[in-house]
Parts: sequence; C-alpha cells; structure tokens
Amino acid sequence: MKRFLLSAIAIFAISLCSFAQSIVCTDNACTPITDQTFSNTSVPYYCPQSLTFEQGQAVDVCITIMCPETTNVTAYGLPATAQIQSLTITGFSNLPEGLSYCVSRVDLDPTTNVYATIHITGTAPSENGDFDLELSGVFTGTASAMGMSMPLTNQSISFATGIVLTIGEGTDVPEPSEIVCDDPCPAVTNQPMSQTTIPYYAPEELNYNVNEAVDVCITIQCPANTNVEYMGMQAAATITSLTITGFANLPEGLSYCVSRTEMDPTTNNFATLHLTGTPTTAGEYNLNLSCNVTGTANVFGSDMPLNNQAITFPTGIVVTIDEETSEFIEAHFTANPEIHDNYGDMGFVSIYQGESITFTNASTNAHHIVWTFTGGDIETSTENVVTVTYAEVGSFSTTLTAYNADESESSTKTVTIGVTPQPQNEVVANFTTNPEATQLLGGSAIYITIGETITYTNTSENATSIAWTFEGGNPSTSENNTVEVTYWSAGNYTTTLTAYGENNTESTKTVGVNVSAVPTPVFNVDFTADVTTIETGETVHFTNNTTVTLNDEPYTGTVHYQWVFNANYLLRSDATSTEENPSYTYETAGVYTVALAASDEEIIIAEIGGGWYPVKIKEDYIIVTDPVSVDENAISEINVYPNPTSSVINISAEGMQNITIIDMTGRVVMSKDVNSNFETISAEGFAKANYMVRIATADGVVVKNIVVE
Repeated sequence: MKRFLLSAIAIFAISLCSFAQSIVCTDNACTPITDQTFSNTSVPYYCPQSLTFEQGQAVDVCITIMCPETTNVTAYGLPATAQIQSLTITGFSNLPEGLSYCVSRVDLDPTTNVYATIHITGTAPSENGDFDLELSGVFTGTASAMGMSMPLTNQSISFATGIVLTIGEGTDVPEPSEIVCDDPCPAVTNQPMSQTTIPYYAPEELNYNVNEAVDVCITIQCPANTNVEYMGMQAAATITSLTITGFANLPEGLSYCVSRTEMDPTTNNFATLHLTGTPTTAGEYNLNLSCNVTGTANVFGSDMPLNNQAITFPTGIVVTIDEETSEFIEAHFTANPEIHDNYGDMGFVSIYQGESITFTNASTNAHHIVWTFTGGDIETSTENVVTVTYAEVGSFSTTLTAYNADESESSTKTVTIGVTPQPQNEVVANFTTNPEATQLLGGSAIYITIGETITYTNTSENATSIAWTFEGGNPSTSENNTVEVTYWSAGNYTTTLTAYGENNTESTKTVGVNVSAVPTPVFNVDFTADVTTIETGETVHFTNNTTVTLNDEPYTGTVHYQWVFNANYLLRSDATSTEENPSYTYETAGVYTVALAASDEEIIIAEIGGGWYPVKIKEDYIIVTDPVSVDENAISEINVYPNPTSSVINISAEGMQNITIIDMTGRVVMSKDVNSNFETISAEGFAKANYMVRIATADGVVVKNIVVE
C-alpha cells in the first residue's frame, strides 16, 4: 500500500495563483449545447462531427464540454477530493500546430452553468497523428482533509479530457488487394450454412493428416454488421461492401485464393475460398479472415463513413491436421515420482536414498518390452509396471526398449535417476508478530504509527541459535526469542531473523515495517467462492470477507477492491472486477488462481504485483473441466484402494488419461496426465484428511472419495 508520511505538525498547503482569464470568443459561431448525449471520457463532451481531418484541411469545429463537479487536490501533503463551485478555463493544450481555440464563456458553475463550448479553428498542420487534448484551468471550492473543510481559491488544475484530434496524412487510401483464383471454385448459395461467427459451407470435414494433399472449396457468407474501432472507441458498423485481404492462421503448407474480390451484403452475399497444398504440421487451426470494409459506423448516435476500414473476423472455421497414421513403435514410460523433462533423453527423477520409483510402460505399438535398471534392487524386467528401490547414493539410469513381434524394429527411451542422501533436520527461520503482518505479494508488512511497539516471537524450526536485525527500531539487534521493539521515526523498514542450524546451515525470514505519522487502516483480506470445481461455461459467485480496522475500530472510509480471476505470477489478467462481491463465468477448462487486493485508495491493476497492496492469493483455487459423457459400465470398473490408506493410493481403470487429487477445500493437491490402466501414488506427504480422486478415462470422468489417516 502506498503511504504518504506526515510530519508531526501538519501544514495545510494549497497552491495559489493569480486570477487567470480564459481566451473568450469574439464571435458567436458556436452555440452552447445542453441536450445532447455526452461521451464517457475523462471530461464528458459532445462534438457534432468527426474530429478527424487531413493535412492542410480547414478546421472549424465546436466542442461542448460538461463541467466536472469534483476533482482531486493535495492538502496536508495528502490527496483530497474537492467540490468545485466555479471553474475558469485557462488553456486547451496539445492542439496541433496551426490550430487555435476560444471559449464561449469564461466561468463554469456546476450548479447553474454546467456546459461551455470551445471553438477550434485553423488549418490542419503538416504533422499527422493523434493529439490527446488537455484542459487546464483554475477553480474555487472546498476540500476536505483530516476532518476539516478548507476553502480553495484559484486552485490550478489540469484535466485529461479524453478528446482525441486525428490529423491524417492527406493521401488517398490505397485500394486493398486480395489473392484472386485463376481457377475459382463455383460459389455455393443454396446450402445450409454453419452457425459460427461467419456462417460458412464446406462440402467435407476439414480434417486432414500431415503430408496429405488438400483441395477444398469453402463458401462464406458476408456479414452485414460488425464492430470497428472508430476514433479510439468501439462502434457498431453497417457493412455495404467487403474486400478480403488475408486468410490468417492457415496450417503451414496450405495457401488460399478468393473467387471474387468484393462481397456486397445487399446483392452479392457469398464468396468462395479455395484451399490447396500439403500441410506439414499437426494441430487445430482457427482461421481468421482479414478484410477492408466500407459502410457506416454509429458514433454517439451519428453515422460516420467508413472507407476501407481494416478489420479481422474470427470465422469459426477450424482446420484440423493430425499426425500421419502408421504402425510405428515408440518407447515411452511414466514414473512415480514424476519425470522432470529438462535433462537427458526423457529427463530425470530425483529421490532420496532408500526410496522407490514405480515405472509404468506407456509405449505405442509395442509387442513386448524389456526394462534395464542400474543401481536398483532389480536389474531387468519385462513387466508393464515395476517398482525399483535404490539403496545407494549416485546417478543411475533406467532404459525401456520396445520391440515389434519379430524384434526387427525397436525403440528405446532412457531416464536418469538421481539418488541423494536423506535430508538432515533442515533449519527454517520463522516468527510471529503482534500486531500481525498484512499479506503482500512476495512477502508481508506490519503497519504502525510513530511510538508504537511490535512484539516479535521466534518460532524457527531446528535452530541452534538466532539473530534479529530491527531496521529503524529500538533495539536494533537481539538474540532473544521474544523482543519488544519501538519505532520513533516514520519510514519503511525491514525486520530480519536469521536462524542457524547444524553443519553451518542457516535460514532467514524478513517482514516489512511501515511506520507512519498518522494511524493507517489495517486490512485483513479474505474471500470465498460458492463453488470451486465447475464445468466450462458455469459461473462462480465470490464473497468478499475482507475486514478493515483503524485504531482497532471498524474503518468507515471508502475501501477499493480489485479482483483477478485468472492471475499469473504478476497478478495480471484481463479477467478482473472492482465489485465487492462479483461473479465470473469460466469459459475455458483449466486450474485458475484467484487474487483479491484491497486499499483505501484507487488500485492500479498494473501495480498489484509490486507488493504494496494488501492482497489475498488463492493458488489453483478454481478447477474448470470440460463436460464429458460418462459410461456407467466403465465407471463401475474403476477402483481406488486401499481406503482408508496411510502410504499409497492404488488406482486401476481402463484407459486412464488424468488423475487429480483434490482436498475438501477445493485445492488441487496433485494432478498428472497418465496413459495406463494402473497407477500407484504415494500418500506419505498428504495431511490426514478426506480427499476426492478425479479420474479421467477415455469413457468419461468419475470422482472417488478416499481417506488418508
């Protein structure tokens, strides 16, 4: 959380300036407009025409702006909200060179005179580009700070209006070009179209193999409407003609051409694409259509012309390229513990001395197999599932060779086994504090005011000795288990505990200490969801359980929230909300991390990952699966045993594809993709509790319950 530290004696400071005058129009070319729909920009405005001009073009335009009732100022060194009583415009900056402005009246009073009209005239300059206009002025009013209402006189302020003036290059827009077929496919106009983004018809399934020749005609239907970006805003557009300029995301090795150059939704509603070539890479390819459109865009209730507006449509057409089908032999196997795939042939498995690894054959088209184990208690085997124990420390290998019936063909895969000594008692630094620390991304911090005391209590594990360092505190160091530290200067500090263990090992833990001159709110951020395991397309309702106190009393000020429903490691995502108790629909299968940040100031989403906003992060909190059909006969043959268990979980089922173990809070404890009929999972690291075992097979998905004791 960003804090502004105050001195012991606060001084109220407002920047005063001499009374400023606006540039008043000497003509009456513009008439103030008070009954139009205003834009939703920083300062709402209305313009009767487009703010786009070409270089050298004469400019004569009126813009009516709405006077804001409040603004932000600085008082006592803190941000405060001010109520505007009257506003005088003193500047309209960032106008392109060659243009000037005047204001139809000098003052704006939010209570009686809410609008003012600005007249921009001149000749568009030789410099082209987008010009974001800003409004500067002085205002009178009152500001509330620290419980006091202070008068403001001629307070300077600048507004980012959101008004964008665009100067084009003054050249004719080139006509778009497209790849036209020499031997076009016949247009098809009487077939049922697909119900995709752009309706289309194909005479066959768009499913091929790698290196298979492709020759197919796809007839698409021209859309009559679309969304375009106009002057930086999304607008609904009506299409009068459309020219295809590209067909993106085609599989490598395929090309296309178009049977005709333009589509007119009113008369010529179809065009046929000819796909030819030989694909070289497998995968699913969602094709996008690039076009230039002409028509009109509806902007603030007015129709604006579109001339060769570039746009890309997701067509809904999917071309699937599969791997070549052949009876090739490929050796492959899985292991528990899992194989890490960033070393050697297949990767490596790391275990401690005396532990075992279970190897499971997953080869393709193998008639029979042979295992070779070095360093294990078993040297060779021909079984599909083998458990090998390693008694010695070192680096070993496991090799699987898969053969066809007469052993004329074979395939081999090898994994490296790293066996390390059993770990000693590891020293782990840890401590508690009173008052408690607030969770932050990447750490935590304690918020206090000058003169307050924090009690630190050592809770380290396997430590033979400890050493404290209290930056900014009194005392500054200590070796005691419990220490009371007082802070007499405002600032941001750190407290570090170093715990020393056996064999010169050590561990550290650090907490931030934010000492301010005035009391600050204390946030305890938390939330819950009504459900944590859902199918795609379902909605999760979140409940905000955050509490905020000030001086141990409920905080009565404004609290801002920022949710991230699919957070990455920086807590960035397009799936966000600022509602207190939002809902979110998950459209894609996966495991999602959810985060909630809270603050008594506006939260900047890009800064949540910086570590200053109090935040609650629940990793892998929401599990979303695709709906599947379930074969009840196959489900009855799925076995999870022993139940209850204390050591291993055995799972048997035909054609297993994935195993996920979930605790009763919805947290994913383990998830692994498999390709076998039997798996053994170690439960020794699991807490004693009830768990759900989700087993995905080729026939469907089933969930079994198991108890670890």
